[in-house]
Amino acid sequence: MPWKEPGEKPREPRGHEPWGPRQGGSGNGGPDLEAWLRKARRSLGPFGRGPLGALALIVLAIVLWFAIGGWTMIGNQQVGMLLRFGRLESVLQPGLHFHIPLPVDRVQVVDLGRTRTLSDDVRLLTGDGQLAMVDYYVQYKVADARKFLFSARDAEETARNAATIAVRAVVGSHSLAEVMNRSDDQLDNDIRGRVQAALEQADLGVAIGAVGIQNVGVPSEVKQAFDGIAKAHEDGRAAEATARADVSRAKVEAHAKAASLKTDAESYRGKSIADALAEVARFNQILTQYHAAPQVTRHRLWLQAMHDVLSSNHVVVNTGTGDVIVQFPQPTPPHTAAIPAPGSSAPAGRNPSPASSLPAPPQTTTPPVTSGPAVHGVGE
Repeated sequence: MPWKEPGEKPREPRGHEPWGPRQGGSGNGGPDLEAWLRKARRSLGPFGRGPLGALALIVLAIVLWFAIGGWTMIGNQQVGMLLRFGRLESVLQPGLHFHIPLPVDRVQVVDLGRTRTLSDDVRLLTGDGQLAMVDYYVQYKVADARKFLFSARDAEETARNAATIAVRAVVGSHSLAEVMNRSDDQLDNDIRGRVQAALEQADLGVAIGAVGIQNVGVPSEVKQAFDGIAKAHEDGRAAEATARADVSRAKVEAHAKAASLKTDAESYRGKSIADALAEVARFNQILTQYHAAPQVTRHRLWLQAMHDVLSSNHVVVNTGTGDVIVQFPQPTPPHTAAIPAPGSSAPAGRNPSPASSLPAPPQTTTPPVTSGPAVHGVGE
């Protein structure tokens, strides 16, 4: 029986086709793919049969292809590089753009406002032959998207290599202590200048921002020895600080002692001047008396001098010629009560008088002064 189009004439009963039952059809429980295709073609109406239907399907596919993949949105501070078969066709500015979909056209979007950061931790050799682990960073922005994408195979890797070379050159020209104890931006500025020069020479179309060294350490192999050196430096700084404190304290004490000595000297000076002025006044008084009565004044001065000398000495020996005066100051006798002799008793009813109980002082007479300046002339 010849094949008939569905819908024109009744089909043969299922399972009675001329070529026999279908393999994998619904007869053995499998999906009926042919029936599904017929249903899809019927749903397309006149476009589902013949060459016109195939053309309609192709046109529909092309329309969907352009509608889905032919639009690109470029945001603010972005540019799009339109590549047609891998060749740069045009530069797309911010906005909505239509182009041929993939695989004909391809758009690479470059963000010009985003700050990109390169960082790395590298082992470098310092100027004094020490190993250091230097952690650095470089920030940059894309200034020219065309150069950034097409001046080098990998612009980011090129920028990283330039930064590593700059850091290596700067660290290699300074000692480890200078790199670790950096107190200003001299090293960072030097690195930034070298990186900027290298990227300008490579013409990558980037603008360098902040550049710096975040941390400097030593490899684990020499960390113990390095810690010992650092501790020795700290001990030296502590000893220096202690010495400076001692010097400052000694200076303060010296200034205080000098001020005290100066005050004592000023006080002694004032006292000496006052004593001298008093002696001058006393001498003027004696001089006035001496002018009025020379012999009396001279004798009075001699008596005063002898009194001062003899009152502080127990024995006075005159080795010269003339009369010798020996004066022994008598100690004051103690006032004690009389002790009665053993075997004797006081009369009953009578108390001894206090005067009779004291021993009688020895009867001594002070020898008169028989020498002196004009003793016999006094009062004559």
